[in-house]
Amino acid sequence: MEKQKFKWDQLHNFFYNKEEVYKLEWDDQEIDLKDYEIAAAPNGGPVAMIRSRGKIVRYQEKSVLKIFNASGSLLEEIPWDNEDVLSTFGWKTNDELVCILEDCKVKIFNLRGTLTREIHVGYNTLERKKEQKKIDERNALMLNGEGEGDLSVLIGDKQGKRKTNSRGIERILDSEEEKLEKEKEKKEQEEKGRTNKNDIGNSEEEEDEKFDSKKIKLLVDPNEEIRGLDEVLIPTVTCAKIWQTGFAILTDLQELFVCKDWDQTYQKYPKLDFGDTPLSMAVIESQFSSTGDIEILFGTKKNQIFMIDSIENQSQEVKSNVVELSVASSGKILAYYTQDGKVIVEPTNFSKVLVEYQTDVFERPTQLVWCSSDSVLVYWENQKILKMIGPNNSTIDYPIEDYKKIFLAPEVDGVRVYYNDKTEFISKVPMYTYNIFSIESVGASWTLYNAYEKFIIGDSQADVEIRSLGNELGNAIEDCILAAGNESDPMDQQKLLKAASLGKAYDHQYEYPKFAEMCRDLRILNAVRDFEVGIPITYNQFMRFGIEPLILRLVNYLHHFLAFKICKYSKIRPETVLEDWACSMIIYKSITEQNRLEKVILGKLDTHRKEGGIVVSYANIARVAFERGHKELAKKLLFQEPKPQNQVPLLIAMKNDREALKKAVQSGDADLIFTVLLHLIDTIKYERSRMNSSSFMRLISNSETAQSLLVRYSRRKETRVLKNVFQSLGQMKKLGLYVAWRSFYMKDPNQRIESLLEAQSSFQSAQNNLYKKITEDQIKLLQLQLSYEQEKSNESQRSMSFEYFGLSVSDTLSLLIERGEKKYADKLKKDFKIPDKRFWWLKIKALAKVRKFDDLHEFAKQKSPIGYEPFVQVCLDNTAHNQAIEFVEKIPSLEKRSEHYIKLESWENAAKMAMELRDQELLDHIHEIAPSDVKIPMRVPQAPKKRGFFSKKK
Repeated sequence: MEKQKFKWDQLHNFFYNKEEVYKLEWDDQEIDLKDYEIAAAPNGGPVAMIRSRGKIVRYQEKSVLKIFNASGSLLEEIPWDNEDVLSTFGWKTNDELVCILEDCKVKIFNLRGTLTREIHVGYNTLERKKEQKKIDERNALMLNGEGEGDLSVLIGDKQGKRKTNSRGIERILDSEEEKLEKEKEKKEQEEKGRTNKNDIGNSEEEEDEKFDSKKIKLLVDPNEEIRGLDEVLIPTVTCAKIWQTGFAILTDLQELFVCKDWDQTYQKYPKLDFGDTPLSMAVIESQFSSTGDIEILFGTKKNQIFMIDSIENQSQEVKSNVVELSVASSGKILAYYTQDGKVIVEPTNFSKVLVEYQTDVFERPTQLVWCSSDSVLVYWENQKILKMIGPNNSTIDYPIEDYKKIFLAPEVDGVRVYYNDKTEFISKVPMYTYNIFSIESVGASWTLYNAYEKFIIGDSQADVEIRSLGNELGNAIEDCILAAGNESDPMDQQKLLKAASLGKAYDHQYEYPKFAEMCRDLRILNAVRDFEVGIPITYNQFMRFGIEPLILRLVNYLHHFLAFKICKYSKIRPETVLEDWACSMIIYKSITEQNRLEKVILGKLDTHRKEGGIVVSYANIARVAFERGHKELAKKLLFQEPKPQNQVPLLIAMKNDREALKKAVQSGDADLIFTVLLHLIDTIKYERSRMNSSSFMRLISNSETAQSLLVRYSRRKETRVLKNVFQSLGQMKKLGLYVAWRSFYMKDPNQRIESLLEAQSSFQSAQNNLYKKITEDQIKLLQLQLSYEQEKSNESQRSMSFEYFGLSVSDTLSLLIERGEKKYADKLKKDFKIPDKRFWWLKIKALAKVRKFDDLHEFAKQKSPIGYEPFVQVCLDNTAHNQAIEFVEKIPSLEKRSEHYIKLESWENAAKMAMELRDQELLDHIHEIAPSDVKIPMRVPQAPKKRGFFSKKK
């Protein structure tokens, strides 16, 4: 216990422990931290390193982004383009590395070195593209010598304002007067463009992009190689911050872009006005912010800290320029370093100053990080000082004189310190650990642990001490359990847990479920903390990190066996582990022999499927095998996949079209079948060497489902394909019906006739005489209509109006009668054998419609096969009542006459018919409906009695 006490450093009322975690070998690579930029993932995660820009390297040596685990074992090397200038980098929640470049690109890599995503921030907007286009034209003119002067012209405009970009090119911006003049000229040019519409060469866009060399002024170092002027407008990163769920970028144009969630796009905040470039930047995540939104903090040269969210900007006055900012893991406390060498700690609402410590070091610190939420670590690389600052200005100085550079990686419960040859962890000593191991402590926890030490040597005093604890025994047991979680040495963990177990033997009232959970968690933690694994995660970090992300990290580290064991131990399904193991076996060529590789992968997966019911996604493994050239293995794996929706896309990629269609049809999923069919149609279009129409039809000939869906799709999208389908399947009747149906949507007469001829041929091949005759008559009608149109066009010497074309026989006949084309109407009647009754109906309707009542009366002189009631009806339909009355008189039936007279409101004639019919009921009905001023007889006269030659005597 004295040894434990000796390791601790006191800070105010608390103690801090610094212990060595690993000896670092960096895989025997020559790693000197002073030459590298470093980013460490939280929770004992991986460490990324890239050589600092400006450090001396071998001639033509390419940069490499290296990823190590926390024990210094190399995980991956990512070749880095030297033209991509790295601004900052950090880690996402799922151990993906986020790299922000100076040109506002964001690249994201996984632990296998694969670029999973690339985001272009800030310069894809329409406005910037327009500006870029103007600059490109200006460059071309100047380089061709067409502008006034060359690239080193016009330096002496005193009214201009100078702005320097990161490339070293200075651009003199136009004065306010010049800008106003430029806008005035632009408006005049736009007005001119609107009035002069015939001037094709001077469009508005060209006027906007005209180059005036007198108003572009550049300062260029004549000894420096001239770069493209288009680089001037590309934004560069001034400062950036990465946290686990997003990033924020401030450009040299003082535009702020914030990505709050990796699943969402970034958001552009309103343009800022700091005056000068901010000196420092920090982030308060949304779960800790008082507004529930991401808050971005900037320290500036104006003794201010700006607090910016998506809604508003606020500023807080401070005592000096803020050169470094850091927010505690709790999100509630802020530490900042000022230009006059002070470290100040305040709540994020700036309600009061908690700590104000004068460091007497007037140099910007290399790092300012929090150790949990209780103290701040400040590191100066040049001064070789590492100082911890806590409450009441208490400090701890850590000796680092032997190291040129160290790196501080903050954690939720401490700080991980990386040296060239080792890594250490600084953390606050919890109160339960202090109560057990502190010399000053005489509480229940210390008593229980002391009793355990006596118990193992057989001292009977142990029993007395434990029984003396009474009601405090439960708290002592809890402290021993928690203290075991805080220890990294398995021997110390065992002692503390055995002390807790001994205490449990005296307390039968409580089960202490935390004891079993701690044993399980420590077993997992001790396994992953092993040097070969290299994940020095603490118990508190593990509680926040979770078991599944830890398993995923082990998988990314290629420790599949350990990840699988932890899954089984924690009762978590290991499908993801097994799937990644199989993919890794293929990618990293753990086994070079093809047959042995198949045997190992298929055998292992089959064993787990039979024994544990573990079914992995064989399709994902098969895809990896196919991409790596193991086609036979991919085929065997794919046939093990139970889900057709996973099989079919890969079968298509493997160009196994027959099997893809078979699996899709078996699934019964219409969308999946359509996917295959559309792929096959595209193959016919773009890869005719691999598949043509004949082979396509042979492929679908055995599947009625595929044929039906193809017909449904082709009716709307692929007419040519549908024809091929019907022809190949011998369905000539369906082909004819489809071609005939499509013809009615064709506007060109000749095309419609040709299409119907094709349909007629199909019906003839199908031996369907009915449809063939119908189509033949339709073609005949269209040809007649076309001839009418042609003759009419020749007579009027105008283009054809096509008023007849496409009409039915009845409509054509009606239109001919309306136009007075009696000869053509009679010919049409004869050619299409129109029955007399139908002809008469059509003719009287047409004559009445155009109000040719003289022709209608003349036509009525003939013997009508339809009677004269239709004449009356067509006159009524066309509101010709007087004409209708004349035709009523031709109706032989008195009853029908009376009905029509009533319809025509001819009351006298209607009453006359009632009198002739001697129908009193009809006469009474006429009285009811007729106007009162119409004189109508009241009664029908009685019929005279019959008289004979002899009268009968009574």
